[in-house]
Amino acid sequence: MAGTSDPGGRRTAEDAENTGPRAHPQGRTEQLFGVRRHEQVRQEGAHWNPGYMLAGPSSIGLDGRPTAAAATVLMDNATAVAVHHAAAGAMQAIVTTELTLNVLKPMPAFDASADADPADQPRMECWYTPLTVDEAGGAARAWLVDADGDRVAEATGWFQAVPAAPAASMEAFVRHGGLPLGPQTRVPMADLLGLEPDSVTVQDDTSRPAQSGEFVPGARFRENRELDNPQGAVHGGAMMLRAILAAQGAMPDRARYDVQAARTVYTRPGRGDMVAMTRVRHAGRSLRFVDVELVPLGEDGSPVVDKPMVQVQVTFRAARG
Repeated sequence: MAGTSDPGGRRTAEDAENTGPRAHPQGRTEQLFGVRRHEQVRQEGAHWNPGYMLAGPSSIGLDGRPTAAAATVLMDNATAVAVHHAAAGAMQAIVTTELTLNVLKPMPAFDASADADPADQPRMECWYTPLTVDEAGGAARAWLVDADGDRVAEATGWFQAVPAAPAASMEAFVRHGGLPLGPQTRVPMADLLGLEPDSVTVQDDTSRPAQSGEFVPGARFRENRELDNPQGAVHGGAMMLRAILAAQGAMPDRARYDVQAARTVYTRPGRGDMVAMTRVRHAGRSLRFVDVELVPLGEDGSPVVDKPMVQVQVTFRAARG
């Protein structure tokens, strides 16, 4: 349920025994990024199939190409639901503390235009399995499978138990989840995440980024309360995607590199306008490593660098084909 998971009518211990994950209001962030739920959750042993993802404009990265990194929103949601499911009602709510994503293959080809029929877009099934749960939280794994049965992306999420979400933020979460979807929401990832276009380097396939031992201000993101989770903070998957876009934005030759993996540690709730502090640690021909910290802006508009909301390491590999 979006970087946080809160019962909010979600499940009871009896549900865990008999029916698996129970229906709950679907978050706006999941909807915008093509996440859809099955009416009936399928189970195969310890693996659960609660829903799927439709590729679309929201899967288009900053380089103008589709990326399976867009599955981050679903992976955050699915691993959170897996932990809640395994906890059998023992936790009021959980928040993401760490999420690791591996992109295993390119997304299937699709029509990324805003007027394309979503029913014609590639559909990738999501599966999850809990790994460990105790009174403090837990961990789970999730993966995305294409029509050929191949894994497109997989992730491991860690979560911490917290009190139930405040009523006001839960009401806002449900209200945003009820907003309509339409052409205005079928836009690239950067638009959905509130990226300021002039805050990233100009794309230039002939220019390699400079390596640096210091963080420098990079991509800026506008506040968008539709991306909030039930706790009133930005969805964990959306925060990770912002960091991935910021890492892409630090590389002028980004169209030549695909996202390979990302590891995110969540240190503070993400709220308000924010800026990415970026550091290109390695800019090789075949591999790139970029560190990103999303930080809030102070009253004077400058980055508050000592209060990162997430710390992210993004790995890129040279694009194939």
